[in-house]
Parts: sequence; C-alpha cells; structure tokens
Amino acid sequence: MKGPPSFRLIRTSMALRSVLVALASLLLAACGGGGGSSQNSNPNVTMSVSPQTLSVSVTTAQAAPAAGIQVNVAGLRSGQEVYLGVQNSDQGINRVINNGGTLPATITIQFDSPAILGPGTYDDTVQVEVCFDQACTQPLANSPQTVQVKYTVTMAPYVITALSPSSVLSGRPAFTLTVKGSTFTPQSTVLWNGVSQPTTYASATQLTAQISAAEIATPGNTSVAVSDPTYGTTNSETFTIQQFAITGLGPSSALAGGLSFTLTVTGLAFTTQSTVFWNGVSQPTTYASATQLTAQISAAEIATPGSASVTVSDPVNGTTNSETFTIQRPPLALNTVSPTSVTVGEPAFTLTVLGTGYSVASVVQWNGATLPTTYVSDTELLAQIPAADISATGTASVTVNDPTNSPTVTTAQTVTIVSASIDAVTFRMNPAHTGAVTFASVSFPGSSKWSVDFVDPPSYALIADGKVIVTVPLLGFTSEMLALDQATGNTVWGPIPLNGFSDATYDNGRVFVVYAPINSTSTLEAFDVNTGVPDWSTPVPSVEFASIAAPTAADGIVYVGGYNNIGALYALDESTGALLWTQPVQYGDNSAPAVTADGVYVSYPCQTYDFRPATGETIWHIDTGCAALGGGTPAVANQLLYSPDWQTGDTGDVFNAETGALKGSYATNSMPAFTTTMGYFLQSGTLRGVTLANNTVQWSFTGDGQLTGAPIVVNQYVFIGSSSGNLYALDGTTGTQVWNVNLGTSVGYLAAGDGLLVVPSGTTVTAYVLSTNP
Repeated sequence: MKGPPSFRLIRTSMALRSVLVALASLLLAACGGGGGSSQNSNPNVTMSVSPQTLSVSVTTAQAAPAAGIQVNVAGLRSGQEVYLGVQNSDQGINRVINNGGTLPATITIQFDSPAILGPGTYDDTVQVEVCFDQACTQPLANSPQTVQVKYTVTMAPYVITALSPSSVLSGRPAFTLTVKGSTFTPQSTVLWNGVSQPTTYASATQLTAQISAAEIATPGNTSVAVSDPTYGTTNSETFTIQQFAITGLGPSSALAGGLSFTLTVTGLAFTTQSTVFWNGVSQPTTYASATQLTAQISAAEIATPGSASVTVSDPVNGTTNSETFTIQRPPLALNTVSPTSVTVGEPAFTLTVLGTGYSVASVVQWNGATLPTTYVSDTELLAQIPAADISATGTASVTVNDPTNSPTVTTAQTVTIVSASIDAVTFRMNPAHTGAVTFASVSFPGSSKWSVDFVDPPSYALIADGKVIVTVPLLGFTSEMLALDQATGNTVWGPIPLNGFSDATYDNGRVFVVYAPINSTSTLEAFDVNTGVPDWSTPVPSVEFASIAAPTAADGIVYVGGYNNIGALYALDESTGALLWTQPVQYGDNSAPAVTADGVYVSYPCQTYDFRPATGETIWHIDTGCAALGGGTPAVANQLLYSPDWQTGDTGDVFNAETGALKGSYATNSMPAFTTTMGYFLQSGTLRGVTLANNTVQWSFTGDGQLTGAPIVVNQYVFIGSSSGNLYALDGTTGTQVWNVNLGTSVGYLAAGDGLLVVPSGTTVTAYVLSTNP
C-alpha cells in the first residue's frame, strides 16, 4: 500500500441530509438518547463502496485509462461530519484521487500507461476508510472497505491503419509519407514495395518516411508495410500513384446528327486550367473538381458517324490519355422524299431521299425495285428515277434498304404521279417557265368572257382554283392584290394593299406574294386562295425593292431571290414560312427561279446555278467571268436550261439541265415558249418558230410590226401580243395566223389556264374562253 491514507472531510448533500436528520431523530427517541463506544460513536452509521471489485482492460496502443469508485454512507445524523481516506497498491495504478466533497463521494483511479507497462495483468487493491474523526480513531461500521482492482494490458495489433497521403500524382517531387497504426517502435521501418525507406519514429502509432521522386515516377499501385525486429512485418496498405488521366466520359456516345450537348469528363488531377480537347480541338470547358470537367460539344462535332478522341490538356500536368467517344450511326429511317409528286410523262429525274442511318450500302427502292443510288451522307441519298417509272398516273412506294443497319428496310414514303397541270400558277404559267399548257381541246372565241378595268396596268395573272389572281402596281410604289371569279370576273376577295411593288405565285391552295418598300427588306406573305385571309408572313432580308424577283412555288416549297448588297436565293416551307435553306448567288438580282422535279435554276450576268430543291445543295454552277448586276428568268424545257445572259442583251446560253454542259445558245428579246419539239423566240419584232432538234427556223411572223411581250403556247397554238393592242394566235407548226383580236392598248404578259386565256392590256384584264372542258 502507498503509505497511510490522507483523510478528507465529506458531507451529505442537502436533500440527503434532511432525510438523515429525520432518521437520526427517530433513532435517538428509540434509544433514549445518544451514546456509543469510542471506536464507533454510532454503530448505525455504515459505509459501502461500489464496485467492490474493478476490472479494466486496454491494449498497449490505448491511452492510460481511469476508473471510479463510489463511496456511500448511511445513517449519518444531521450535522455529523465524516472523513474519507484512501490508500492503494501500485502494480498498475498510477495514482488515486480522493475527490471528497459531498456524499456519495467518488474516488478516481488513474492507471499507468499501457504502452509503458507492457502486456500483462496487474492486480491492485484500493482500501477505503470512512471515520468520524480525521485521525480515524472512530471508523464507521464496515470501515475500512477493500476494492480488488484487476488491470489487464494486452498487446495492440501490430498493424498499419492509414496512410497520409494515400495517393500522389506520378512524376511529382519527393514527399513525406505518414504511416499510422499501432505497436510501432523506434526500430520500426517503413517498407515501400518491400524496400526500406528512411523512417522517423514519432510514436507507437505513427511513423514518417521519406519517399523519393523515383519511387513515384510511374503510375500504379505500391505496397506499404512496416517492419520491426521485434514484431515482424505488418499488414500491407495500398498507395496509389495516380496519372493525370481521363477515367470516364458521360455520355460516351451519341447519335450522329444529334443536337449539341454537355460532355462530363471524369479523371484525376484536373485543375482550373484544364481544357477538354475533341479531336485535338479545344472545347469550352468548365472546372467542377479535381476529378470532373464539363465541356460543350456542338452539333457539328457529331454530325457524322464515327468516333472522336477526347483528351484533357493542362499547362501544369501536360496531356492525359485519350478516351474514345463513339458517334453512333442512327437507326435506318426515311423521313422525306423530294419531289413528292411528278408530272406523268416527264423525263427521268433525281429523287432526293432524306432520313437517317444511311451508308454506302443503302439503296433506294421504288415499288420494291432497287434504283441506282448515290450515297451523299448518312442523312441523304440520291436515286435515279427512269422516265418509264412515271409514264402513267398513280403512286409509287419509296423505301430505303440497308443490310448493315437496323431496321434493314425503312417505312415507305409515297410519290404521286399526277396529270399535267392546266393551271397558270406563276410567272410564265408553270414552275419551269415554259410558257406552255395543254387543254383537252381549243377553240377560238368570237368575244371575250369578261373584262375588268383597274387603276393601273396589272401584272401577269395566276389562274387556279376557279380564280384569276392579279397584282396591280399603284402610285407611291405600293400595290394591291385581288382575286376575280374565273366565270364572271367579279371580285372574290381584295383588293389587299401591299407595301411595295409585288409579284405572286400559287401552290396547294395558297397564294404567295413578295413585296418590298423602297430600299427596305422585302416580305413574303401567304394568303388563302379562297378567302384572301393571310396565313403567314416572313421577311426576306437580302431582297429589296430595286431588285425584286417573282417567286416560284412547287412541291411544298416557295423560292424567291434578289439582291441587297449580296445576292441570295431562299427556300421556305409553304405551310409555315419557315426558312428551309438559303444559298448565296454571285451578283444575284431579279431572276425568278425555274423549278423542276430535281432542280432550282436562277440566271444572272455570266452566272447560272442549279440547286437541289430539298436541300439547297449546288448541283452545278457556270461562271463565265463577268461581273454585273441584273438577271433574267430561265426556262427548263426538254431537259435543257435556257439561261438568259442579261449582260449581252439578246443572247442566252443553253445548258444540259442535269449536268450544266453547254449545248448552244439562243437569241431573243423576251422569254421564249416551248413545246416538246418547238421553241418560239421573239427578237426585233419578229416571232420565230424553231425546231429544237436541229435549231432550224421553221417560220417567222411579224404581225403588225409591233409585236411585244413574251409568247405562250396552248396546245399547238402560239399566242403573241403587240404594242398596238393586237393579240394573235398562230399555228405553232406553220406560223399561220388562226385568230386575232384587238384590245386597244399594248398587250402585257399573257397567261392561260383552266381553259381561259387572260390578257393584260393597259389597265384592263380580259378573259377569253379557249376550252369549256379543259
């Protein structure tokens, strides 16, 4: 035992004291007064300790523990004081603290450090005495009490529990590694892949080791352990030597032709200066963390199937490994075909097929039969449709077959083979601008059907859906548009005021008119042909008043071109007015587009263009080298393009409409008209009928010597007007005059449709019936 105990005064708490006072009063009454031996003045006052035995267990890696013993006193009278004394052995006990104070009292046992003691069982005793006096000549009943204390120290596991840091970036300088664990000694050594490193002992739970730059030069995993001559070798912990690297992409693939998206790049050791590269080109990059970057990838980057290389570059860390992003081929699909309808008996043409998932193995099928197919891109194919396939009216089912994709065959789109139109739907009557129409029969009337007078000279007429639609230029550089009843000439709707001079075209129940104020952007507007109610309106930025060209509508698309600092041709959706495509044209001016099943043609001085209707792709372009503003309206007839060269006056060039090959030239002062075998050209007041096969003049006609305007052809008859007001009909084969009327004033652009011949002259529009059953 550690010497005699030192006694400390203790008192009851206030609550307990009141109980004890009451109890003491009862005891005194029962005993007839106080008294007691010198050894214990009150044998009813007793002491007890809890616990009576105490066991504490620790490992050598733990801190020195502490434990408590509670001392209780019972039967104490009011005002009585007692003294607490403690003594102990010191096998494992470092010290005992007599807290004293109020009852119940606490004794704190502080044990020796387990690491210093070492493993073993240490048995101690703590003797507790409570007395009425400080010299302890009057101990309480049951005093002293002895508590048996067992202090067990076991060896802590010889282990590594943590590494700090647990990873570094490869190629970095030497660093200090902290190894945490238990049972380390000053003789403990850190092993790096089994090789000892310079080690410093900090405590039984911590070592530090110096790791050289050579040890972390190569990315990978390293084994770290601790060796000790007494305890052997610990468990092994893994240390990671990281590479500046990409570990993942999200997403890692996308469909070709898709929209722009955000790419998430995960990896190691990214910094705020790290940049994502896509096929070697830097992308807009946002730093999220050392393990994550995001980059904005545009739709252009995933337009074509294949793969892209993704890397990260950093001015500090260099360039990462490359990860592959897959641009997947979309499923095989057929979305649209162009044209959707063709005229029976027309020549062979190129069908544009638009969809997804196409490859060089894709073929277009027409009613199940494979067609010669050209692969343009994964979204476009071209198929050659022979004339034999459109020799009769009806429908054709178009599909795409590709054994390398899924599905292997698309759903079908329909192409309709229709009879030739008898409407006059645009300038020069039809989208090809041939100036020709065929009725079931033709006879020449003795008088007009009706005549309507306007304030100013009207333009060419559109004849469709039982109506005659004209635009009329007015004073102040404005115009108006109105529809007349074909049978009576009465106004059906209008006049509709238009802010600028205007030209119109018709297709699929809508009238499309382009107009522009002076030196201002033009407008293309759509109207319901039956009511004149506006459907949609859209600006056409590159077309201005000074160079407006008549629009042309065909197969669901309306085309318009013009010039305002730059030349441009526009293609807009007939239903919505949405821009489908636009193409720049050199020195573009007022050329009304000529449109066929597979071509859109415009002509300017020394410039002739052929564009694909559905996409605006340039099929061919002829540039003969001059530079001037202007332009003229081309015509396509018998697979030839007649392209006026405004620069050289009366001369135009003839090209193969499909290839652009130069086939010859022609001379005219106005737009010619064509049948399948003949062309009709007005030059210097003389109308000539030319056999197209050999370019031979078959006949000439001068009429009253004042022929003007442009001829048109109805069946086998050619119509031409004069500035004196004469209107002539000639036999197209011989040039013989077969009919003549005089309208009193100069004849303008003629139009024939739905059995009518509509003649502008001066401020008047006059209608003649050529066929009652066209």
